[in-house]
This record gives sequence, structure tokens and C-alpha cells, in this order.
Amino acid sequence: MTGQQGYPYRALQPNTIRLLRVYQGAVNNLVCDLEVAHIDRLPSYEALSYCWGDPSEKIPIECNASGGLAITKNLHSALHCLRLSNQPRLIWADAICINQEDIEERSSQVRLMKDIYQRASSVVVWLGEPIEVDGKDLWPIPPLLEAAQKNLKRTQLPIRHGTKDWVRHVLRPDYTTNGDLEDKRWNAIIKSLILLLHRPWFLRTWIIQEVGLATHAIVICGSHSASWEDFYRAVSYAIDLDYFSATLPEMYSSMQNIERARRDLARQQYLRPLDLYASFRVFLATDPRDKVFGLYSLFSPSDLAVVELQPDYNLDLTTVYTQATIDCIATEGNLDVLSFGGQDCLVAHHQLPTWVPDWAYQDRTKPLLPRFLSTLSFGEHQWARTWQSATGTSYPVVELSENKKCIMLSGYVLDRVLDTGGTLEKEYYTSTPGHPLLEINIVMKKCSDVFEKWEDICGVSASIPYFTGEAAWDVYWKTLHAGGYPHGDEQTTKATFSKWYQPFRDLRSNTEYTANRIEEIKNSDSSTAYKIAAGVGWFGKVTYNAMRFGMGLVMNKNKFPPSKILAFHRTLFKTERGLVGLSSRHVRKGDAIALFKGGKMPMVLREAGDGDWRVVGDSYVHGIMNGEEFDRSRCDALRIG
Repeated sequence: MTGQQGYPYRALQPNTIRLLRVYQGAVNNLVCDLEVAHIDRLPSYEALSYCWGDPSEKIPIECNASGGLAITKNLHSALHCLRLSNQPRLIWADAICINQEDIEERSSQVRLMKDIYQRASSVVVWLGEPIEVDGKDLWPIPPLLEAAQKNLKRTQLPIRHGTKDWVRHVLRPDYTTNGDLEDKRWNAIIKSLILLLHRPWFLRTWIIQEVGLATHAIVICGSHSASWEDFYRAVSYAIDLDYFSATLPEMYSSMQNIERARRDLARQQYLRPLDLYASFRVFLATDPRDKVFGLYSLFSPSDLAVVELQPDYNLDLTTVYTQATIDCIATEGNLDVLSFGGQDCLVAHHQLPTWVPDWAYQDRTKPLLPRFLSTLSFGEHQWARTWQSATGTSYPVVELSENKKCIMLSGYVLDRVLDTGGTLEKEYYTSTPGHPLLEINIVMKKCSDVFEKWEDICGVSASIPYFTGEAAWDVYWKTLHAGGYPHGDEQTTKATFSKWYQPFRDLRSNTEYTANRIEEIKNSDSSTAYKIAAGVGWFGKVTYNAMRFGMGLVMNKNKFPPSKILAFHRTLFKTERGLVGLSSRHVRKGDAIALFKGGKMPMVLREAGDGDWRVVGDSYVHGIMNGEEFDRSRCDALRIG
């Protein structure tokens, strides 16, 4: 059987795998042999975790006395680095050990991944060539690990406490000699860490199981190495120092979620399939089906006994994602998976039913359902739950159409959207670490008008109490947190949010004073001289307030907490009945708020004609999240496509 680049692969028997024997040597040419072994009688070997690299850059190697096998440049570098000088080394590397052109073999080998990585003597993580800073090879792990072991706080590191925000300068060419750290060495270490975390390995879907299943893992970058435990401790130390609050979230969340999966598996604890899909949705896969197949080895035995879907590359993407959704409903007995649907508003996702999540879509919107927030890091506190289910203890009633394009659910329309307040956007830096002050500066520039509109929707400006009797301000901040307390309790969360939100209120107060004073002076009957004098006085006061506002930000830049709200990339809405909620950015006036049996979250639906509905997204609606408005007698079958 011919495989990639014309290499003559032979068909594998059931429950067998190939292993690559890399022979010792000191020259660039690699000499290898592929050997077949039964999964129950494996010799000692190591499994490689790496990025394939650019498929157009191939290097031929000698394998089983044949030169017909070509591998990517990155894999060649990894094997060359791992090659020993005095003896052969037995390695499992997917691109070579699996005939990638044989669909049946790919499917069967993916089903054996759990055994392959668990039974390896170690998993070797290859991050690529060395990180260079100012032309020097710099490995940031040892100094960060030393600081972590000493438990040094951020203020104990050699950081300048001036007015210059170091995050703006970290990747400047002269940063290591003219950065905001007193010590040039620490400037270089931080820059090296950021460059390291940008390596593509950190977002490969397959690395979740590769590291998570490993009994022992070692990380190699160039000539440097560290155990996974030391590597993770060093990186998580930098995360805890809050270097990444305005950075691409996938830069650090990937590490945290991989480590969580690794610790859970070591204790024989398993995340449910839906929790895995949700936790790792920021990861990437060349084949979008691997966003499901790449997590299959991490399912619990009890869930594997229920799910119908197995890795099979003969299945198209729509079939894979649809069956994965059905399996989630079957394994859990609820409709939680619908919280990730709603792709009808995105043109690229039209091939999927709207109740089926597109796991290949790299969505940075944080979930609203509390169960999925447990994968997020909030320091010493866990996200406290304040509600259980908008439909109480109900159970789903589900019926699928014959072609599995539509799903029938038992529920009813509770209300309609009357008004929305615009989307709260958040920008992320792709190549610099972040700081809470940087986040505030970005949001202030782009979202002050959105906050003002949202306050009006909640009745904050008019101090209009909510139907629950709560003050408008309490409804506002609780809705932005989707009814949860990320800082452990209500009082602390409210105080922390108020501190984070204060700059927006100060800015608005200064802006409103300016506008009101200009109008007052313009409409005054006083003389021109008075108006000039009044204008000078007004300008002085505005200048003073602006200076005090700006200095307040500067002087408190190390005291601002990072935001923990769930409202970024979402919109606030108000219904015809006066209910306030938080949902997808795609919500618009006239959309329906529906409650379904077995659905913890109210769903936003849009009529599609012929009695069908489309999912727009899930929602948090303040005051009804513990079943206060759910009426079983109103439930009827709603058809969703």
C-alpha cells in the first residue's frame, strides 16, 4: 500500500501500531526503520508531540532502506535533535507512523491514541528551535521557576514603578536594554517567554491528549529541556503575575486547561465530552473534525458506552458535529450543549443546523452557564453560582427529524426582545503581554457609549427599581456577570467591579459636565466678556478634571483589577415585559426568549418561516434563572433547524 510521498506502507493488522527506530549518528542524514508492534506487547518507546510545520517544506529521509519518505522540516528537526549518538531511539510520531493517506487506518489509529500515549515511557514535547533575544539563545524557564519557588510577588521583581506602561514596549527592538524592568536580564526573560508562548504547538488540538495522557512529559526547545511539571509551574507563575490580562486569551488558557485535564486523568477523573469541547474550543485543527476526534481519548468509559460517534474520517463535518451534539444530550440528559449553538448569524456556518455548535469556530466569548466557568482561572476564588436552572428540575423532551437537520423541543416563547444596547467589544494584543490598565484604556476608547446605553436599559440613570425590587445598579452589575460571583461572594464581587468600572463613570461625569456647561454658556444672556470669562473658567475646570482623571489612572495602575465580567463580545437587551438580559451579539429586536424543558438557560430564537425557529444564542435573564417564570403547562413542541 502506497502512502505519503510514495512510501510503500503495508496495511496494519487490528490493534497494531508502527514505531520509528531512529539510528544513532552525527550527520544530518536521518536513517530510520518502521517496525510494527501489537498494542498489548509494546517495547519501550517515546511518543513525540510536535507541530507538523509547513507541508510544502519536505525533507527526504532513509526509512527501511527506502528514500521515498519525506517529512516536514519541523519533524526532521525534532528527530535530528532526539537522535542519540551511541544507540538507536524508538519513537512514535503520527505523521510517519500513520499512513495519512489511508482513511481507514487514520480512523483506527485515532481510536488507539489513548493507549499509544499512556503506554509511552515519556512524551517528548518539541517546541522547535531556540528562542533568540538580541541574537542570543534564551530559555526563560529556569529563572521563572526560581522566582516561582521563592514565591516572589510582582512588586518584588526588578520592575520600575514609573508612569510608563511596560506592556507597550516589551517587543520593541531595544526593549531588553531600555525596558521597564530595572534588570536587563528580566527584560529579556519576559520577552523570551512571550515569544515562546506564540509557538504554534500551544494551540494544536492534539496536544491536549498527548500531554494529558502522558505518565511523564518533557519539554524541549532547541538544546534546552524541562519536565512538564517545571515548565507549567514557570509559565503559570507568569500568568499569576497578571502579565496576560489584555493578551490573546488562548496564549495562557491553553496551558491551564491542558494541565487540568492532565491532573484529572492522573486521578482517574474525567471531564464530560461537552466540557472538553467547551474548554478547548480556542484550539486549532487543520481538519475541523479533529476538534471532536482529537478529544475522543479523554472521554470516560461510561460516556464512551453511550456515545454513538467514533473517529471515522469517512464522515463529513456536518455529520460529525451533529452526532457529537446528540451524544452530549444523550450522555447528560440536558440541553446545555445548545448554549454553544447559534451559527445561523455567521455565513461560514450555514452548513450546520443552528442547534449544533461549530467547534471549529474560535470564539473568545466566555460562556454564561456556570459549569463552563470552572475551567477559567480566577486566582484563589472559584466562580460562585447564584442560580441553578431557568426551568427548575425539568427534563428535556427531544425528537430528531429523520435527516437529523431539525430537532423538536418541548418549550414555549416567554417574551420578545424590545431593545438592545450594542456590543461590548474587547481587543487583544497578539504579541505583547497585558495589564489591567491597558484593558481599561482599550475599553474606554471603544465602549463608553455602550456602557451608557446599557445603563439606560437597566434604568441606572433614572434609578428605576427592577421587578424583583432590586436597585438598578445591582441588576446592572449582576447581569454583566451573568448572575455569578467570580470573586467568591456578592460583596467582594460588587466592590471589585465598582473599582474596575469607576474610570468609565468618571469619564462620563467629566464629559457630561463639559457638554452641559458649553450649552449653559452658549444660551446665557450675559455679555460677551462674561461668556469669555466663563469659558476660561470652564476650560480650567475641565483641564483640571481631565488631569486628575488621567493621573488617577496612572497612580493606580497597579491597583486596577482585571475584568471578570462575561459581557465582552455580547449585548445587553430588554424585553417587552421589562426583563433585562445578556446574550449573543447577534440578538435583535423582535427575537423570542424561549424556555425549554431540560434547558438551564433561556434561549434566544428567531422565526425562520413555516413554523421553524433558528437558535441565535443562549441568554442570562435577570430574575428568572431559578425557574421563577417557568410554566410547564405552556410547553409545546417547537421545531428548530
